[in-house]
Amino acid sequence: AAVKAWKRGAGFANPCFTQIHPTCIPVSSEHQSKLTLMSESLRNDGRVWVPKKKGDTRKPLDIPEDERDYYLERRYPSFGNLVPRDVASRASKERCDAGYGVGKTGLAVYLDFADAIQRLGEDAVRARYGNLFHMYRKITADNPYKVPMMIYPAVHYTMGGLWVDYELQTTVPGLFALGECNFSDHGANRLGASALMQGLADGYFVAPYTVGNYLAQHGSMKADGKITTDHPAFVEAENELRARVDRLMNINGKQSVESFHKRLGKIMWDECGMARNKEGLTRALKQIPALREEFWSDVRVPGSATGCNPELDKAGRVADFLEFGELMCHDALTREESCGGHFREESQSEEGEAKRDDENFAFGSVWEHNGEGVEPTLHKEELTFEHVALTTRSYK
Repeated sequence: AAVKAWKRGAGFANPCFTQIHPTCIPVSSEHQSKLTLMSESLRNDGRVWVPKKKGDTRKPLDIPEDERDYYLERRYPSFGNLVPRDVASRASKERCDAGYGVGKTGLAVYLDFADAIQRLGEDAVRARYGNLFHMYRKITADNPYKVPMMIYPAVHYTMGGLWVDYELQTTVPGLFALGECNFSDHGANRLGASALMQGLADGYFVAPYTVGNYLAQHGSMKADGKITTDHPAFVEAENELRARVDRLMNINGKQSVESFHKRLGKIMWDECGMARNKEGLTRALKQIPALREEFWSDVRVPGSATGCNPELDKAGRVADFLEFGELMCHDALTREESCGGHFREESQSEEGEAKRDDENFAFGSVWEHNGEGVEPTLHKEELTFEHVALTTRSYK
């Protein structure tokens, strides 16, 4: 819905910022559509490690303590396994990319509860994490009370959203965006209870006053202010939608919607995932338009345009994803710094930490849609900090 609003003229802010969750069950094959997310509370007591030897195929219990690299504790002695999710995720990726990953794919690290069980007792660990351990065992057939879990980062949430002002109104007059679909807290509204809290705050304490105020000022509550399905804008939108549905149904190509979804996902993960660089983003901005062209010429949507057709619904969403993925890459390419959920490999310290550029990039990126296949326009909302000075955090 947010992408639909963007395509209708609402500004989309900070699309390149993406949260990566560090504690997910690793991929087992390319046929998986997503990874199962495990609660980050596991890192309260679990210790993350990999073998010190590259390509070590021994079982984890056969690897002695002095041959294990507790790399988060080594790199970040002040925070250890409790570093923020973006830091923990990149560290896991770096170890796996360097050849120290474990499991069949090498895209995993260990999350070990042996010390916690020895220190607290199995009953205490079961009381804290029993539901998560049960889920892990059901999915992997491994008993995390006996052997270390295997985890790997996965995409969690996009942190950007529709730009809104302090009344939660988008750049389209009269269009308000509440809760997770807006950008207002720049990611904080994506974190579990925070997402619920913002939805409640926006719904209970903001919208009743701001939306009502807008309607009162613009006469939409009056009898002569009613908008019916005879309105030219409604007729135009309905005709556009019917034409889009007909176009999708009449392609009759050879490739499934799912295949395009997976190919787009791989491009985004490889080139605009945990770490981005100019070369990869430039490559993605060539690959995605080519994939979109292929989609509109060779996708096959089974069923009919009448009644309930989940494949038609998904085809419309993937068509939007093809445009939105391109927008994310444009934003990531433009922001030549590393900051929070956006890590540019060209902008990092000698120790591999994120390197911000507050002098040149202390702004919110607000993107205007100019049509399919046309580069969007960037508008910058400068950020000012009156009470808290910008500073670079250290987790060492």
